[in-house]
Amino acid sequence: MNSILQDLYRLQTLDSRGSTHDRSQTEFLRAGIPQGMLSNYDRARARGKKGIALVLNNVCTSCRITVPVAVTASLAAGKIQVCGNCGLYLCLPEPQPAAIAAPVVVRAQPRQRKQKAAA
Repeated sequence: MNSILQDLYRLQTLDSRGSTHDRSQTEFLRAGIPQGMLSNYDRARARGKKGIALVLNNVCTSCRITVPVAVTASLAAGKIQVCGNCGLYLCLPEPQPAAIAAPVVVRAQPRQRKQKAAA
């Protein structure tokens, strides 16, 4: 289900650009999304709203209302969820490949011992 939501988000990105040369990609994305979801998405877009919103730090990016942790967890499990406030489909952002950083090696410098004063 995550791939369907990601495809719906990509479709929204293409629709918001308004470019006509991505017609084939738009049709390809629409073919993989269930008809019921597409009709809800198209209805929201016809009213000038977004059709899907990202959830960042447990906050809906459309209405800026905190989303329950259980909803975020079920999104991560692959279930389809709708925002309880604005009614848009919710989607987690695509995971970015983590850059592997080189380990930082810190070498401790030996401390100089104080010499005893000669008496």
